[in-house]
Amino acid sequence: MQALWEQTANRPAFESLNHDIQTGVLIIGGGMAGILCAYMLQQAGVPYVLAEAQTICGKTTQNTTAKITFQHGLIYHTLIRRFGLEKAALYLKAHQTALEQYRALCRNIDCDFEEKDAYVYTLNNRQKIENELLALEKLGFHASFAQNLPLPFATAGAVKFANQAQFHPLKFAYALCKGLAIYEHTPVKQLTGTKALTGHATITAKKIIVATHFPFLNKHGSYFLKMYQRRSYVAAFENAADVNGMYVDEAGNGMSFRNYQNLLLLGGADHRTGKKAAPGSSWMPLQNKRTPMRSNGTIGPPKTV
Repeated sequence: MQALWEQTANRPAFESLNHDIQTGVLIIGGGMAGILCAYMLQQAGVPYVLAEAQTICGKTTQNTTAKITFQHGLIYHTLIRRFGLEKAALYLKAHQTALEQYRALCRNIDCDFEEKDAYVYTLNNRQKIENELLALEKLGFHASFAQNLPLPFATAGAVKFANQAQFHPLKFAYALCKGLAIYEHTPVKQLTGTKALTGHATITAKKIIVATHFPFLNKHGSYFLKMYQRRSYVAAFENAADVNGMYVDEAGNGMSFRNYQNLLLLGGADHRTGKKAAPGSSWMPLQNKRTPMRSNGTIGPPKTV
């Protein structure tokens, strides 16, 4: 089953590494985070190599709904309560900067970049929306309350972030990959200090960036016992409404909406991988021509799920 993004982009191919090399920085993982690291290092003139176990952007990146926003659910009220105003402000500033960097990069890349307003809505808890708006006011960021949304059900309101964005993640990533030092089908199987062992070569680096979404080594910290993947599902519908924005439910079992060209991308049914969706999930089978996509998780800042 191919994701929508995979069907509408031409994937480049890279050789696998079959000889020992030395470099300044080794990046492990060829998703959006790894590719952006490689691009930034190349722009700065820092020697680097990116090693991808399979093919670039073949997992989470090609299955995301590709929203570029620093509105990550109703989080700022929680950040202030748990970590204080100063740290919450640093989080907001970092993600605002990241959005601007995406915007600058996309000016020169044909990746269907569009500025869109982003909304986090609630079905029945307006107080959560009001708490988030108060938190954002404390942080000096202007967000607004939205009441009447173009969604096929009633809501109790939403937090609106203006001038966020959406794009085609693979067209963007593949454009950045041109000229980068990337090796595909080069799985790193063991790290010994700053020496990485692959199936057919050894990479010796001064620094290592692990951009694999989840840790790929289970030796340190026993993170594999503490972490787990989550999965949600997305369907692309033809002849559907243009919702003119990006929408996500503040509840974990809600739905998300955004348009891409003549399609409506409808997501939902979030659940822990390997387990069924929770009872009461708002996901439902809809009778229409659709291209299913699956999302295996989230990407780091700015969020793109």
